[in-house]
Amino acid sequence: MRDTLSPGRQLLMEVLDVPEVAATIPADADLILSGINSGDLIRLGLTIEERTQLPLTDDDLTDLQTVDGIDRLLARRA
Repeated sequence: MRDTLSPGRQLLMEVLDVPEVAATIPADADLILSGINSGDLIRLGLTIEERTQLPLTDDDLTDLQTVDGIDRLLARRA
């Protein structure tokens, strides 16, 4: 697992109802298989769009599958 306080992990912790869950997920693990529900991923995507003022593309949506992917997406939008 990478730094537990990576930008993607921090953002995931913000949108989850139980943020402690995000701290235990390996950075390369599939979020859905790790227990994150689709509603949380939608909220994550909307938060990213709101903060970056850019709509998510289909490619961006595939990056929402792992913490590493969220980090990549955030880095591209920085």
